[in-house]
Amino acid sequence: MPTFIIVGAQKSGTTTLHDLLGQVPQVWVSDPKELHFFDKHHGRGLSWYEEQFSPSPDQQAWGESTPFYLYKDRARRAMAEALPSASFIAVLREPVSRAYSHYWFARSKNAEEIETFAEAIEAEPLRLRAKRDGQPAKGSYLDRGRYHRQLVDLADRVGKERILVHLTDDLRDDPIGVLRRTCRFLGVDEEGVGVVQVRERNTFGNRTVNSERAGDTAAERRLDVVSGDGYPPMNPDLEGELRVRFRDDNTLLAEWLGRDLSSWM
Repeated sequence: MPTFIIVGAQKSGTTTLHDLLGQVPQVWVSDPKELHFFDKHHGRGLSWYEEQFSPSPDQQAWGESTPFYLYKDRARRAMAEALPSASFIAVLREPVSRAYSHYWFARSKNAEEIETFAEAIEAEPLRLRAKRDGQPAKGSYLDRGRYHRQLVDLADRVGKERILVHLTDDLRDDPIGVLRRTCRFLGVDEEGVGVVQVRERNTFGNRTVNSERAGDTAAERRLDVVSGDGYPPMNPDLEGELRVRFRDDNTLLAEWLGRDLSSWM
């Protein structure tokens, strides 16, 4: 069973961190990156899940990265029950920019038919209500950015000491520093960090058990989330309105993390 999982958030840099960890000799990461066991494939059983991990005897940590796990209530419950000693890592991006990136990613995958971001977030409450658990994969652009509730719930189940949180800005500005902190958190010898190369583009074409194989269309062309490139700028009035809407959530999150998130607000 995995010793760690990168649980989220989508469009925040999880692929970059997965890639960095995968270059550390003492760490094994899944390929594909996203196994989606705790949100989509739980019916396959724990034995199937365990078979997805094949670390060598000299590797000190092994895991996978499925960003949907942090958002999904049932995934957090299932992880806590199945993995009593695993560690959990989150990468969080300012929620308005995360939502906007998520929207354009969905458009690039032909998974979003609404033609503007403003219309998509206006439709979001109805989309949430239409899903029995209120947490649809499609259209949950703003709701996924309410990180405080998600992290508190996970911490209540596994203990806050088993959760490590990075910010996308940390990963962008000091990727090797983030990797070193992650290795220390996982109990991994940092010596292997010296061989790691920071890649500018997403090299994980086959990101998920549900995705097309590497070399196919959008998955291969997608820019790394940390670069923030590939789509037009957001309407500044809408951005300001949404940042105000997230202010209370971000204030709670800043207190919980013990970090200054004033730039998000």
